[in-house]
Amino acid sequence: MNLGRGPLSRRRFLAAAGLASALALTGCGGGEAKGADEKSVALVTPQKAGDGGPTDNLVSGLATLKAAGYSTRHVAAPDPSSHESTLRNLAQSGTPVIVVSFSDFTQVLKTVAPDFPKTKFVHIYSDPYKPEMPNVQTVSFDTQGPSYLAGVLAATVSKTGVIGFIGGTAIPSLYADYHAFEAGAKATRADIVLKSAFVGSFGDPVKGQQIAQTMFNNKVDVVLAYAGGSSVGVVKAADQAKTHVIYDNVESDQTAGSVIAIASQHYGGTMAKRVRGIDDGSWKPGGTVAGLADDGTFLDRAKKFRAEAGAPDLDSAFKKVDETKQKIVDGSIDVPFDTDPV
Repeated sequence: MNLGRGPLSRRRFLAAAGLASALALTGCGGGEAKGADEKSVALVTPQKAGDGGPTDNLVSGLATLKAAGYSTRHVAAPDPSSHESTLRNLAQSGTPVIVVSFSDFTQVLKTVAPDFPKTKFVHIYSDPYKPEMPNVQTVSFDTQGPSYLAGVLAATVSKTGVIGFIGGTAIPSLYADYHAFEAGAKATRADIVLKSAFVGSFGDPVKGQQIAQTMFNNKVDVVLAYAGGSSVGVVKAADQAKTHVIYDNVESDQTAGSVIAIASQHYGGTMAKRVRGIDDGSWKPGGTVAGLADDGTFLDRAKKFRAEAGAPDLDSAFKKVDETKQKIVDGSIDVPFDTDPV
């Protein structure tokens, strides 16, 4: 799901006791220590591993780097007051590459990075910094690509000709996702009807379920759920209504009855590519975008979906999705970016 929809920025966690002391690394003064492993990377996240979502996905990227010969470390820093000391301690210890995630670290990184010009910082899920910083690379995700593909899929498999979009909160990035979803649907089926709603929260599955039930009671038979934790309720409603969902979270046995596809971001894989770019010389400071072309974002067929009698023909539908994806990547299709309110 689109983290302008940022799942981690929507949550706040209790401070982890003793974090600062656990990070008490060598070097107390300014500047970077010497002699550290040149193929070393530290990932700092505002949430502990085990979320079954973005943090775990990022940690899987560390495993990819470790297999490639990197020394890796994950530091969970749920207490915002510890963010600056965490980054400073890592940089002072000589960690050559430090990765941070989501908007929680923006202001702190702008403060810390100039003091450690030899350290490379990669900020996952961040808008470009203005002005650009010579040792900081930001990575944003083009979620309009998979949203457009979701529109193609929904319009192709819908039997009623009515599809829906349920977002977490009414914010510009989700407006852009809706308009891309609409464009993909209407390019596929001119007479398609779309309905949209916002839960008002990324963590209210009860309300998500209620909104979805209303849609399903009004002929909607496929929904794109971009509502984070609230999407769980959308899936429950679809299970009851025997309808289908394009989901923004991780598949599980509980999603097997109605979730036909996953639309999301490959956080860990994108992180690993950016870090390895430092060694192969392709790394550049400033803003970068991950999207369909580099597998930073995706719309994938759900692996756990249990096709029962009356289930949509996903083989044919995904053939059309794959053809459309190629046209987006080669520029034949221009996906709109429209943040006008829905």
